[in-house]
Amino acid sequence: MNVFWKCLRVSRSGGENVREVEVLVIGGGPAGYASALRAAQKGLKTLLVEGRDLGGTCLNRGCIPTKALVKSQEVAHMIRKAELFGVNAQYQGVDWPKVLARKNRVVKQLTGGVAFLLRKSKVEVLNGWASFLDPQTVAITREGKVEEEVKARFVVVASGSKPNNLPVEGKDLPGVISSDEALELSELPESLVVVGGGVVGMEMACIFNSFGVKVEVIEMMPKILPPVDREITDLLTQLVEKRGLTVHVRSTVQAIVFEGKKLAVSFVNGEGERKTVQGDYVLVATGRVPFLDGLNIAASGVRLERNALWVDESLRTSLPHIYAPGDVNGKYLLAHVAYKEAEVVVDNIVGEKKRMDYRFVPNCIFSFPEIASVGFTEEEAKERGYEVKIGKFPFRANGKALIEDETEGLVKVVGDGKSGEILGVHIIGPQASNLISEAVLAMNMECTPYEVAHTIHPHPTLSEAVMEAFDAVFGFPLHFA
Repeated sequence: MNVFWKCLRVSRSGGENVREVEVLVIGGGPAGYASALRAAQKGLKTLLVEGRDLGGTCLNRGCIPTKALVKSQEVAHMIRKAELFGVNAQYQGVDWPKVLARKNRVVKQLTGGVAFLLRKSKVEVLNGWASFLDPQTVAITREGKVEEEVKARFVVVASGSKPNNLPVEGKDLPGVISSDEALELSELPESLVVVGGGVVGMEMACIFNSFGVKVEVIEMMPKILPPVDREITDLLTQLVEKRGLTVHVRSTVQAIVFEGKKLAVSFVNGEGERKTVQGDYVLVATGRVPFLDGLNIAASGVRLERNALWVDESLRTSLPHIYAPGDVNGKYLLAHVAYKEAEVVVDNIVGEKKRMDYRFVPNCIFSFPEIASVGFTEEEAKERGYEVKIGKFPFRANGKALIEDETEGLVKVVGDGKSGEILGVHIIGPQASNLISEAVLAMNMECTPYEVAHTIHPHPTLSEAVMEAFDAVFGFPLHFA
């Protein structure tokens, strides 16, 4: 690192309210705060600007609060079947305010932890909204007033994403909510219509369904969770419908209106029939889009592509001093990807010339049961011309799953019959989000199914299902015929 970096200091320049910094980070979510922390660890004087809450969507309105609700759901599920384990307990419903209170405590602890880390690393944090004045100058606004201007040698735009809009009549009616509002409902509704069967839609649908809410999901694609392996989504559809959740696929929403005290959602199904479902609330979960509001991104001069900031493999935008990790670049709207992108950004800022590798990105869906995957689906592998070999192992044949009475689901491995390469791994079942890490590491290390299958796994564990699924690609699992 040259002397310039080491001797960096915040200084006033060009006026009383203009100052110069080395690294300016816009946004305090996973991509933003991770960029700021990494930059500070490299010895760079760093300023982070956040207009809302440190932790961004993930910690405040996404990953963390929703998974806190998922845990409450899991506890409720266990109590419902306590008698099976010889435990005298009876499910009497949930205390929703206490569920929300615990969720809020978890969020507060983690966001407080982020604030502590930033302070300890000597990252200056400004509460305000950033707006470009030119490619290197940003105005910081608080309560509608420009408080100061900042010139930066490097700018990291990590402004995140926001819920996508639903372009239909009635989208602004009271009771039409996003996942943000769903996490703050004062009481559990009797019924809920979820528009969108993607990750957010299915997670929220499973959460509310498990708490006794009547839930119907409307998805315009031929199946829920469109990017996920077809066999996995078909099984999830069967399992959630068995629990009373209704799924409408190939269905396009036309309008939302009030019918008495209920909201009515009209849609056209795959057969061209017009139907209507009712709910106390309508949760719109039709994806997320980059958050560029108020950034005056045109003044920055960076290139946009499909309403996201275009970046190269180093996360650099069309201007060499501006980087864009996280949801704002539109690549992978996943916190764990944002953390890694932040690391790559800072490495490039200090001249280490790193590139982002997206080949083995795990995707976890906290539905009920969980889904996790990495690599190609069976359909994608066939479309790409691979000689596909499939290995599967059901959790009902796994001893630990039987002990826990969580036998729904399977592990599925997609392999290449010619090269022996692992092309993809897909899991639906207990602890899928934890089990997928072994598959990610195996693919990253270029292991073969044989090598994973012949690695000794502890017994009795759910990980043995992963081992046996790999064994089934080119051989035979021991405990399933």
